[in-house]
Amino acid sequence: MHGDLPPPPITCTLSEQRQGSQVRIDAEIRSTTSQSGTYRLVVSKRGSSGNAQLSQQSDLALAPGTTLRIPGPRLSIEPEGHYRARLVIHAGDAEYICEHEGPNVSDPP
Repeated sequence: MHGDLPPPPITCTLSEQRQGSQVRIDAEIRSTTSQSGTYRLVVSKRGSSGNAQLSQQSDLALAPGTTLRIPGPRLSIEPEGHYRARLVIHAGDAEYICEHEGPNVSDPP
């Protein structure tokens, strides 16, 4: 049964923090077991002023029950602009992916 599956050892989330036309994409990586590996966060932006791609990556080490908070890149988004963020985590023999698109229009600028 699907409900009997244990949670994955690593989970991740992406969120945006807005201040005016500036958006920062933050990531959180949580682990239920000791894990080490790498992550790569890529944010692609489209808007009237052009396209851009920002990337950051690093090694990571997580203890059981811990959360790694990663302040991501900050970018300027025009009113008609759009971004897509993708976080890829490699730990052991596994790959974990989180994605987020925005800006989140439910949040005021």
